[in-house]
Amino acid sequence: MLRRASWILLVPALALAAPRGHHKPKGSTTPKPDTTKPETTTPTPTPDAAGSAAGSATTPAPSTAPATPAPPTGAGSAAAAPDTAKPEVKDQPSPATEPDAKDVDSLRQEYLSLRDELFKSRARANAVASQLYSTRITIRFTWASARYYGVSKASVRLDGATVYEDAGGAIANDDGVRFDGYVAPGRHLVTFHVEATGKDDDSFTSATESQIVVKAVANKDLVVAAKGKDSGDIAYQWKKTEHGSYGLGIDVSVKSMAQAAAGAKK
Repeated sequence: MLRRASWILLVPALALAAPRGHHKPKGSTTPKPDTTKPETTTPTPTPDAAGSAAGSATTPAPSTAPATPAPPTGAGSAAAAPDTAKPEVKDQPSPATEPDAKDVDSLRQEYLSLRDELFKSRARANAVASQLYSTRITIRFTWASARYYGVSKASVRLDGATVYEDAGGAIANDDGVRFDGYVAPGRHLVTFHVEATGKDDDSFTSATESQIVVKAVANKDLVVAAKGKDSGDIAYQWKKTEHGSYGLGIDVSVKSMAQAAAGAKK
């Protein structure tokens, strides 16, 4: 009995003293060994090392582009190369600054045509004015020094509008009427302009302009007579004594007259 009791006490003690690792619980399976290969890390090469490794280990692939032929040399190369030099620009002849005779003649004809149209327009305006106004104005303009000075240009303006213009010296040839028309009674502005050239020496020129005020009276005619002259002697005296004078001026007379017949108009 004592022996059996000792065995009963001894079995639990042995069980408690046995190592835990050798104890297999029921239902557990033996784990399989890990067969995954460990990752190998490649150290990052430095720039110098990478360049040397690439240069030593990498072989460049052969180029597939066609080789550029070398430029030809020798005498034939000059003919084959394109000419990139700029062409020599020759001096172009300067255009003529003066118009030819045909252009001048066409411009003159155009001027005469426009002047005729202007005169016709003024004539129509004068005809209308004659029906509106009763004062008739007559303007004369003459040149009194035709012996020593010629007239290169002359004009007459009435209230700012040119009513007479001459570039041929007509005022030196006669004492003709330069304007004849009708105006409203009252104050009007008349301007005379003349340019003269010395006949003995055409390098001496002069110009003058006189502006006057006239008053038109109802049912009366108004006569304005202007006379231009140059009493100077510089054009012919300068060559002899190298001194001279200008005496250019315009004298104007104004007169109001009774009409020849009551209500007479042209």
